[in-house]
Amino acid sequence: MDDERTESQGGFIKVLLFLAVVAIIVAILWATGFIRWESTPKETEQEEPELVIAPVQGDFVVSESDWNALQSEVRQLRREVNQLKADAEKATTAPRQSSPTYKPALQTTQATNAKPASTTTAVQVTQNDITLAKYSHDWVKSEATVAFKNNIAQTVTSISGRMIYYDMSGNMLDYQDFTKSVTIEPNMVKSISLKGYGHQESYAYYKSKPMLGNEDRKYKVKFELKSYKLK
Repeated sequence: MDDERTESQGGFIKVLLFLAVVAIIVAILWATGFIRWESTPKETEQEEPELVIAPVQGDFVVSESDWNALQSEVRQLRREVNQLKADAEKATTAPRQSSPTYKPALQTTQATNAKPASTTTAVQVTQNDITLAKYSHDWVKSEATVAFKNNIAQTVTSISGRMIYYDMSGNMLDYQDFTKSVTIEPNMVKSISLKGYGHQESYAYYKSKPMLGNEDRKYKVKFELKSYKLK
């Protein structure tokens, strides 16, 4: 008799455990949206259905504390499933942040309207582009005054040339290369200063005033244009 009762109680426990597992599965399916309890048209709100397990006939009795603990675990599992579902929906619906687009800074009006700085240009020359207009050098001065004429239609800003010095017989005495910044407008004459030849020996340009007693110390000059720059 006792053996039959023990076997009956064991069967009841298995049935109870099976019903509990079925209830947990149903709760999970409800939380994930696979099943829903439909409300009647007259109902506006329906309380969350409670897990109900039909009592089993027999002498097997489940304590109230065990029953409450089982239902608490089911509710906790349901809350965790709902939270995971909500997090998944939030992740799929969150707008993607587009990467920032960098644009070059706009130039200021001043920079846009700025004019390029003027530049000087070296050009291919001929000897007649710039010619020697006047030369003077007194024996008492260390520098000679040299005037050049611009024979082209553009303004000159720099001259590079060579001054060659000759005695009165046409023999070469010396030469001097120079580069001078000078602005000469078209068809105009401009004077600059260059080192005079033979100042320490009291030489003078043959058209200038010579030293008294050294009238033979005169020289002539020839100008050779090497290059020039335009404005």
